Amino acid sequence: MSDQSSPQNQNQNDEVDLGQLFKAIGNAFNSLFRGIANIFKGLYEAIIFVLLHFYKRIFWYAGGLIIGVVIGLIINSTSEKSYGANMFIKTNFGSERQVYENVKQLNQLANVDQDTVELGRILKISPSQAADLKGFYIQSETDRITIAEMYASFRENLDSVSKSEMTYELYKESLADFELPVHQIGVASTDKFIYKEIEKAFVEELANNDYLLELSEVNTENLISEVETLEKQIDKTDFLIEEFLKIKIAQSQKPESNGTNLYMGDSESDKSAINEGQLLKEQLRLQEDKREAMRKLVEEKDVISVISGFPSSGYDTREWTDKYYYTIPLALFSITLFAFLLLGLGQFLKERGESEKV
Repeated sequence: MSDQSSPQNQNQNDEVDLGQLFKAIGNAFNSLFRGIANIFKGLYEAIIFVLLHFYKRIFWYAGGLIIGVVIGLIINSTSEKSYGANMFIKTNFGSERQVYENVKQLNQLANVDQDTVELGRILKISPSQAADLKGFYIQSETDRITIAEMYASFRENLDSVSKSEMTYELYKESLADFELPVHQIGVASTDKFIYKEIEKAFVEELANNDYLLELSEVNTENLISEVETLEKQIDKTDFLIEEFLKIKIAQSQKPESNGTNLYMGDSESDKSAINEGQLLKEQLRLQEDKREAMRKLVEEKDVISVISGFPSSGYDTREWTDKYYYTIPLALFSITLFAFLLLGLGQFLKERGESEKV
């Protein structure tokens, strides 16, 4: 009998264990769902509490916002506005360091020293106008293509080991702002229309260095001389082509002619013969060299090349945090909310103290 009942008792014990397991799992899920429900219920009650708080005191908050907007508009209309404008320049002849130093000097005069007399003398404006200038700023604004070209040129002078180590990103990070050719210069002012008045004197001050100015003059003279030389060579090539065509026409009228060649100097004809194709290629090369020299003459005419000058008027540079019709209403709203929180806290502490006495 005992042998037959033993498996039956074991099955009953297994069923009891499984039942307790499922019951425990069910209780766990119930606890989880109740916890989630309590969380949503708490959030709902908190939202209702906040809405009820503002609903009961809507006139206080609305009044604070309206008064703040009115006060902000009045202060904004009477306070000085801050304007800004940018100029983009390209530096030549290694003048980047000089430009950065001169911008720092101007910013020192305008923003720190507030020396309107010296600033007005440099920019050729009156001291009262110089008082409107609040700061000068500069940063690199070179595009990626130019940096990539600089990187390719830099890699050509490296050995194989250095080339493998110097990546584009590493090269880009190693460049200082003054090592790049194109820069953005910003000027802050309270006068919206001062920028065109200071532009000419400002650019002259950026390039105020005798060595750089002399280097620019010599470079301009050399380029002008190069252009004149190329023009003479082009004229000579044109003359040779015209004479070649005349000879070719005359030779073509002879039935025994086998073609036309020009011979340069006293060299042997089989070594120095030039046909019209070579003359045309030489003419095209000279014209391309002339165009390149003229382009350089424009780009490197001055120490500083102004890519984009100041606009005719500045633009408002204030952030929303600088505008009082935003900040004052928010400040009054926050003060009102803080005051009611203090009153509520005081009432809570009072009731808690009375309950403890009882």
